[in-house]
Amino acid sequence: MVPAKIRVPVAEALPRERLESRLDAAWRHRLTLVIAPAGSGKTTLVARFAAASGVPVAWYRAETWDADEGSLVRHLEAALLGALPGLAGGWTTVEDAARALEAGPVPAALLVIDDGHALEGTAAEAALGRFVDYAPPWLAVVVAGRVPPSFNLPRLRVSGELLELGTDDLRFRAWEVEQLFRDVYHDPVPPADLATLARRIEGWAAGLQLFHLATRGRSVEERRRVLGVTGGSGRLLREYLAQNVMFGLPEELRRFLVDTCVLGRLSGRLCDRLRGASGSGALLDELARRGVFTVPVEDSDDAYRYHEVLRGHLDRMLVEEIGEIGARERHARAGALLEAEGALPEALRAYCRAEDWEAVRRLLGGQGERLAAGGGSWVDAVPPAIERHDPWVALAAARRARNDGRWPTAVDAYVRAETVFGPGRAADAPRHERLALTAWMDPAAIPPPDASGVLRSGLVREPAAAVRDLARVVDPAAPVARGLLALAAGEVVAARRLLTAAADSPDAADAGRLPVAAARLGAAVAAVLAGEAWDGRAFDRAAEEAERAGVPWLARLGRELGRRLDPSAGASDGEADGAGDAVGAEAWSGALLALATAWSAADPDAGLAAAESAARGFRRLGAGVPEAWSRALAAAAIVRTGAPDAREAALAAESLGRATGTPAARMLAYAALGRGAGGRGAEYAQLADAVRADIGLALPPALVAGRPDGPFEPAGAATPAASEGEAGRADATAPVNASVRIRTLGGCGLDVDGRRVSLDRAKPRVRSLLRLLAIHAGAPVHREVIQEALWPEADADAGARSLHVAVSALRRLLDEVAQPVGGRLVVRDGDAYRLGIPPDAVDLGRFDRAIVEGRAARSRGEVSAAAFSLALELYAGELLPEEGPADWVIERREHYRSKAIEAAIGLAEEAMLAADYATTVRACRFGLELDRYQDTLWRMLIDARDRAGDAGAASRDRREYASVLEGLGVEAPVAISPF
Repeated sequence: MVPAKIRVPVAEALPRERLESRLDAAWRHRLTLVIAPAGSGKTTLVARFAAASGVPVAWYRAETWDADEGSLVRHLEAALLGALPGLAGGWTTVEDAARALEAGPVPAALLVIDDGHALEGTAAEAALGRFVDYAPPWLAVVVAGRVPPSFNLPRLRVSGELLELGTDDLRFRAWEVEQLFRDVYHDPVPPADLATLARRIEGWAAGLQLFHLATRGRSVEERRRVLGVTGGSGRLLREYLAQNVMFGLPEELRRFLVDTCVLGRLSGRLCDRLRGASGSGALLDELARRGVFTVPVEDSDDAYRYHEVLRGHLDRMLVEEIGEIGARERHARAGALLEAEGALPEALRAYCRAEDWEAVRRLLGGQGERLAAGGGSWVDAVPPAIERHDPWVALAAARRARNDGRWPTAVDAYVRAETVFGPGRAADAPRHERLALTAWMDPAAIPPPDASGVLRSGLVREPAAAVRDLARVVDPAAPVARGLLALAAGEVVAARRLLTAAADSPDAADAGRLPVAAARLGAAVAAVLAGEAWDGRAFDRAAEEAERAGVPWLARLGRELGRRLDPSAGASDGEADGAGDAVGAEAWSGALLALATAWSAADPDAGLAAAESAARGFRRLGAGVPEAWSRALAAAAIVRTGAPDAREAALAAESLGRATGTPAARMLAYAALGRGAGGRGAEYAQLADAVRADIGLALPPALVAGRPDGPFEPAGAATPAASEGEAGRADATAPVNASVRIRTLGGCGLDVDGRRVSLDRAKPRVRSLLRLLAIHAGAPVHREVIQEALWPEADADAGARSLHVAVSALRRLLDEVAQPVGGRLVVRDGDAYRLGIPPDAVDLGRFDRAIVEGRAARSRGEVSAAAFSLALELYAGELLPEEGPADWVIERREHYRSKAIEAAIGLAEEAMLAADYATTVRACRFGLELDRYQDTLWRMLIDARDRAGDAGAASRDRREYASVLEGLGVEAPVAISPF
């Protein structure tokens, strides 16, 4: 017995939570297999899992001479008795082992059999299969090796008793490569080089280690030169492959590998034609079964490819055998075979390796568009001289650089492609893609009118308006953009629903893998922000989707976002500033990661630093909507520190949220203002709750923690009145000596003590100021927002003077008619103004509350008819028709119109279920007056008429419905009842 074979190895390596969480399921399975080629990190992974398991661990490393049952049993006995001293010994057969284990009163234990492939085809392997069958449930058995064991695995799969991790599972993802070099090797790789490294090494653990050993201490430029050579780390890598992959292979397989390495895509038919022999399909299957870096091609059932690292090594062996000229001839022949097969990227690479430049130019000239559309993996093989002069190569290089996150490089390549294409339609694709990418890099650039451009515009301001613009965009990615805009606004419940639906839609393939990956990531973030139970797997799935899409920068972002938003992890202070002076993808990633840190930070100082970093990053990117989030989270952090300027920071954040149309920022600012001990804290808290009920956003840790030690102002203290010129101070608030009510729906009206007050003697801008303040229902409106709404053409000074005059005139009017005692109805809060009345004094406040109560009742399964009926009663018409198409009222007008339609649908549905057909008809007619294209209301209306026995009215409604559908070019359905 060699003690080293049963010694548990010590693994000091990168924690791989993605895989270790998968292995946690080993306790629920009879057998766990970890099968992957040499150097994939199997032993390291299982050793880390064993060390963290917290149970006794028995370890056995198999070797080829452990071929009989007796040898296997002796090693299992030594390993298990070492871990579980209470077991009875003296085993000679598997049955002896099973009896001893059954008698052992152990809650749980782990048995690892490493290098299980060494037992392949032996009596020991068959005995191991019996041992797995006989082992008690408390013993988890893990087998790691290069090939799966040959005992009855299908039976274990069918019974759900087998857990399997394979080659693709163990492959290092882009974010894991970044973590490995940063946290383990302490030798970070620049983001621009990470994609190249991951692509060349294909996530192979040993390849990454050998690259590190070969390049440690070298400059970034030297590393890049190494990356530019196929095969990566040279001598060390060749030695590893020769000793651990090629050594011991049967000569037939070794010969086959060298002969066929010239094919970038391998099938039995292609290999037979290249070799002039038959039986290639069986040899390929055997190589794949042995785990010799022979990978199935994703879009085929019978095709393979060799791992890039192995292919480079085999090509070197080919040159050593037949010389460079012979190798080029072999590659040229392979290129012709691949081209005839339609494998154009692989054919192009073969022609490039053969230095057959005439064939390369011919293929690019005839199939360049198809090659550029299919991905850019072949670009590395094309020499710079051709890339500079061929537009399709330049376009493919641009797309690859864009997906890698090297956006400035991509823009240069797009320009080169446009230049070489010259005038004509061929240059449209690179021009459009360049403009779209430039818009994400340069805030001054004009986004194109596609889904990406509308999304970019919606991140500047007014995401709700951008959603409306998307309705006019014909783009498969539009549903994803719609969901991301909802997420940007903070409407997290709607965002998750929209993004999940977009990712799972049958039409998702038309949009492409990148939008689907973005949808998965957005849905995972929305779930966290909605306060749902933490699901780290959602972020892993999104990152995996981005990896498969060939967008490594998004994969790294997704995984890191998941880590920073994990409530059990927390972010360190050093992670606060992620934006820096980066450009392009790095700038967006840095700002988003800083924002995630600000959201999750438990320490207010760390949260403030992260929020300010995010705000700076988004400001440089011209992204006002996420900047508003950042400012609001910074205000929340300042509140927790008890700083004297907390109130001003929160008011400024609320103003920015309102100016950018970001409900989430307003909610967070209101919640921060509500934390103060002053007299208006409760009002602001109510406003925050109202917005939160509307959008579904949860409170971040910064606003869930206890009340800060330093409040905004001493409890119960009077706030001194301020003159118009005293910035930063607030007007006095006091009870109003009258009952004031303001109506905005269906026309503006002011009632005092139940009597209507005429506003005709006020000037038009003064009346508009009252209406503007009224639709905010008592919340402060920043003076810059008012100036932009009412005096958009005036400069800052002229607008401020006009506002001063209008405020004074409005105060005089309201003071005269309402007679407030010791205070004013128009109150100044720092640089903002509000009406000094409760939210319910404005019909919008009561309308909002009715909608929230109706939604809440429906979510609890209760009757919501009363609340929705009240909402319809309050909706006397569109919001402030007197203001016409004024920009500041259009969005809110549409918002309340859609809420009224929602109330009509809710009331009609409940009335229908209660067989109250008269109410159903009234509710449906009400909703159709607002939007005659509401299909649900038409169907319920006609069904209610039929059920009420009013055949004539039902017939008229059917004709009207059919006319509406005809106008839309839609055929009227035969059956229309949804019930």
